[in-house]
Amino acid sequence: MNRHRFLAGAFLISALAASTAFGQAQRTFVSGLGSDANSCSRTAPCRTFSQAISQTSPGGEVYILDTAGYGPFTITTSLAIVAPQGVTAGISVFSGDGITINAGSSDIVILRGLTLNNQGSFGNGIRFNTGNTLHIENCAVNGFSFASGVFFNGAGSLRVKDSILRHNAAGILILPSSGVAMATIDHVGLEGPGNAGLAVDAGGIVTVRNSSASGYLSGLLAVSHTTAATELNIENCIASNNTNGIAAASTSTGVTTVRVANSTVTNNGTGLNNDSPTSVLLSRGNNTVEGNATNTNGTIGSYTAK
Repeated sequence: MNRHRFLAGAFLISALAASTAFGQAQRTFVSGLGSDANSCSRTAPCRTFSQAISQTSPGGEVYILDTAGYGPFTITTSLAIVAPQGVTAGISVFSGDGITINAGSSDIVILRGLTLNNQGSFGNGIRFNTGNTLHIENCAVNGFSFASGVFFNGAGSLRVKDSILRHNAAGILILPSSGVAMATIDHVGLEGPGNAGLAVDAGGIVTVRNSSASGYLSGLLAVSHTTAATELNIENCIASNNTNGIAAASTSTGVTTVRVANSTVTNNGTGLNNDSPTSVLLSRGNNTVEGNATNTNGTIGSYTAK
């Protein structure tokens, strides 16, 4: 009996020591008044996201306690980074990418309430390389004029909701290096100047709804640079004050398909632009495509509601 008690006690001590050694908790906190020498608890918050992330168990949450400036960070596991309503978590990016996602194939990452501002970087605001799903909610990404506000470069799923992307070369660029990237974009503002508000390339399958794109060379663009297919479905959106409002193109044998429904395309150089014989641009017939210098260019097909 004593031996069993000794072994049980030894196991408990070992487990507690391991927990202390790893220093990980399900929920950690950062603050502009915190210190990375702290435990990242509610009463002893860390100063940086990187330190808090290192103290957070997979599937856990990092909470921002107060408005302050924070630096770039990398996420390698399932994690939520959350700024509550009324708190501005400003992430200043002087070089490289602001937030990098290098997670596992089953990992889910949530970014909520963050504001990223470029301060001279040639990188991206948010870059997804690997992972299962990335959720971006109530975020603002500004000024990445040499790259993308959001660069989704891996296979997986992207969900962007209630966010705004301003003055980036591409507001959102979906270009999986291999495989297929699935994305849903809802209630997102894409504001130029820049090359494209939303650009979907080979391997991207995207639905965008209740969103707007203005001030770009192409407001909403689907293109295929490889043999992989590209698909962009547009519902209840506005494309205005762009060189091309909505555009489909292909530079290879990959088929590009764009479907547009219940959307307004106005005050652009060209409203609907189908720029290659291997791309398909379809209008459901309930769109407003008026007031552009050229309303349509190339073959514009149609489809009906089912």
